[in-house]
Amino acid sequence: MTGPPCVGQAGSLRRVANPPGERSSPSRATGLPRKLRRAGLVCKRLAALRDRPASARSSEGGLEVPGPGKNAGCGALAPRDRPAFVQPPEGGLTTRRRLTTCPTTLAVWLASLAAFGLRAQTPPSIAPVKPQGMPFFRSYKPASVPPLRTSGAGRLRGMIRSGTLYLSVRDALELAMENDLDLEIARYDAARAPWDIQRAESGGALRGVTTGGGSAIRFGSGQGVAGSQSGGGGGGGGGGTSSLAGAALIQQIGPVTPQLDPIESFFAGTGHQTSIQTQLVQSGANYFAYSGRSYTDQVSQGLLSGGTVRYTYQESYLNEAVPLDVLNPTSYINTGFSISHNLLYGFGARVNGRYIRLARKNASNGDLAFRSRVANLASSVLNLYWDLSVAADGLKYKQRNCDLARELLSNTRLQIAAGAIPAIEQVRAQSLVAMQEQALAVARDFVAQRENALKDALSWHDRPDPELDAAHIVTVDPLPAPDVDRMPPLGALIETARKNRPEAIVARQQEEIAAIRASGTANGVLPTLLVRARASDTGQAGAPVAGAQPTAFFVGGAGNALDQVLRRNFPNESAGASFTGKTWNSLAQADTAIDELAHRQSQLARQKTSSDMARDIALERLAIEQAAARYRSAMQSRRLVEQLLQGEEKKWQAGASTLAAVVMARRQLADSQSRELEAAAALVRGQIALDQALGLTLERNGIRMEDVLRGAPGGDGAVSP
Repeated sequence: MTGPPCVGQAGSLRRVANPPGERSSPSRATGLPRKLRRAGLVCKRLAALRDRPASARSSEGGLEVPGPGKNAGCGALAPRDRPAFVQPPEGGLTTRRRLTTCPTTLAVWLASLAAFGLRAQTPPSIAPVKPQGMPFFRSYKPASVPPLRTSGAGRLRGMIRSGTLYLSVRDALELAMENDLDLEIARYDAARAPWDIQRAESGGALRGVTTGGGSAIRFGSGQGVAGSQSGGGGGGGGGGTSSLAGAALIQQIGPVTPQLDPIESFFAGTGHQTSIQTQLVQSGANYFAYSGRSYTDQVSQGLLSGGTVRYTYQESYLNEAVPLDVLNPTSYINTGFSISHNLLYGFGARVNGRYIRLARKNASNGDLAFRSRVANLASSVLNLYWDLSVAADGLKYKQRNCDLARELLSNTRLQIAAGAIPAIEQVRAQSLVAMQEQALAVARDFVAQRENALKDALSWHDRPDPELDAAHIVTVDPLPAPDVDRMPPLGALIETARKNRPEAIVARQQEEIAAIRASGTANGVLPTLLVRARASDTGQAGAPVAGAQPTAFFVGGAGNALDQVLRRNFPNESAGASFTGKTWNSLAQADTAIDELAHRQSQLARQKTSSDMARDIALERLAIEQAAARYRSAMQSRRLVEQLLQGEEKKWQAGASTLAAVVMARRQLADSQSRELEAAAALVRGQIALDQALGLTLERNGIRMEDVLRGAPGGDGAVSP
């Protein structure tokens, strides 16, 4: 049985988009799993390992350890692009680790198939769904919020085969972003941001303000005795409006944004009432009874510039038993159009729209905070992954040293039996074995600790998972090699961080937010100058009372009254202005000073953020340069130890050395290779820290924020060739 075909190099597994104008290849169309391609690459590497000549292998006994290879997660280089100090030396750091058994490769392939099948299931969205239905009725339905999502532990367990979890860097990043509870909580902040913007765009006071009001049956002014005695709603220039506005119960600093959503208020009522009269001038009787109904419809629209436009329609019907009435029953209609606008306090779209701009800025800051959280999680997982990888390879070196010590003890016993060396040498050899076994036990414990730390980062913590706890993690990606020689200058790195690092962008936006708040409170210092204008038209008609002689113009029903309104037979116009000013105005002045000081603080905070960022980048760049120097030194030391080992082996073959000396030289080579590996790991960790300082962690690892937000960081599971 053969595995899937080999495709490209390790670095080519990075997710990229199709070039413009290029049609999808068959591998794209069929959604070829990334892990199948990686499994094919493993097959290709295994074949290369089996076909390598013995002379090309390391002289320390066939032990091979991870070397610098290209990896999309840390900006690694292909072998042909590596600078001189990371070129794999002859017999040195060559490949990830020797996998020689076909069952191991088959297990990787099967785990890839299972992981791809689980990844294909897109998790449900957590974003609220807007109501559906008819345009009018859906406005009165609440948004539907999906239930909490379950964990992705099923996919993680599906990747375990025979108690082993074969894990790549990409798998570790995807699993961590799917199962991190802090990240899931932050997703709800991102889902809430569009609704915060929608609420701000609708205008009105901040959340927490309550209003109240009411309506009653209203008759027009002069509409029978009941309308005259009730004061009417339609007299004068106003006419027929029902007040539905209430008073705010909490205070908001600065002008309140008008209600920008159109509001329609409709009231309909009917009733019967008996009224006792103390004088006979109007009614001509000691009491009278009347019945009627009224309808009021009002549409209002707030203006972002600081005003309100309102249209009102009122119609009422009255039937009363009054001896002095000329018309009974009567119909009354009043229509009116009014506008009010602020000219000082609360004037201007810039002032009234500040909360809309603040909501958008806060939503942008929320996205940046989520991006920063994702980058921090990715950096943490990368460090955990490479720590486990280095710890596993360090365990191999400890095992190799332990085997060499045991071999030395066996040879010492043979030489003592032959009388070639004194018996005390056995004690020295046994002491060396005990020391190496202790180091091996410590290395095993360290690997177990690294495994548990990585499992904690990858799993959902809502319930125990014995299968995952018992699984052994095998890291399958090679240790990358950052390109330090071609690193941009410090100035370019700082400029890159200012454009990409979330903290720098948030600092700039916080300064803009403080400026927006200060502009609102500055307008609050001004006095209130409110102008109003209203135009209305009234019509009234009714049936003549027996024996009365009313004017024919008013005889009729509701149609005749509406005709009077349309012809504007009884127009009403009014205009006015009101001015309100505080004597000392100390409250508004204090609010303005507070917000201006906060604005100055935000300016200084932005400068401090920029300064701290430049210092951090300089330190990270220096740390990478030092790590690169240590790596060069460790690599040169390992080469020299290799030469000493070769010389010692030649002397032993010529009979001029002892097996103990050869074994000790091999142990020194294993120690030097371990130090070289640790130096390479320190270089990788430095690159991870620099990527985080530059704000490039997500780009370096091919992480798309839209996929992380919807809980599917792996996308659709397909990968471009």
